[in-house]
Amino acid sequence: MTTLAIIGVSRNLGEALARRFGKEGYSLALISRSQERLDALASDLQADGFTARGYAANVRDPESLIAALDQAYQELGHIEVLSYSPLPQKEFLRPLLESTVTDIKAAVEFSVFGPVAAVHQVLQGMRFLKRGTVLFVNGGSAVQPVQHFA
Repeated sequence: MTTLAIIGVSRNLGEALARRFGKEGYSLALISRSQERLDALASDLQADGFTARGYAANVRDPESLIAALDQAYQELGHIEVLSYSPLPQKEFLRPLLESTVTDIKAAVEFSVFGPVAAVHQVLQGMRFLKRGTVLFVNGGSAVQPVQHFA
């Protein structure tokens, strides 16, 4: 059995994704900042017959993300599908002319360093499996741009 890791899992999109892949036999590695919420969601999924575990990590802290993905691999097996779908913090959406280096740094940690760390961590397992999928599920501004925001 292989694993779906959902980074930024919530009770909405993340739970729906977990249930869909769980029905196909995937183990579910749920990753978010709140261990308490993760445990509640994992418990609900387990009650419905799915193999699910929660791992707390912050996408802006690559070491915690790497550790969570490694623990998921150790406990659930190779990660075949990685979904990166955390919600961006509202502080990231600032008018361009008001954005500081600190503002941009936080956004880059979230949107670049987090995904790079996650993909790098699961890539060798995907190569071992000779298959794998990475889903990036964010970017509403790609559909409807927000003028003046960096």
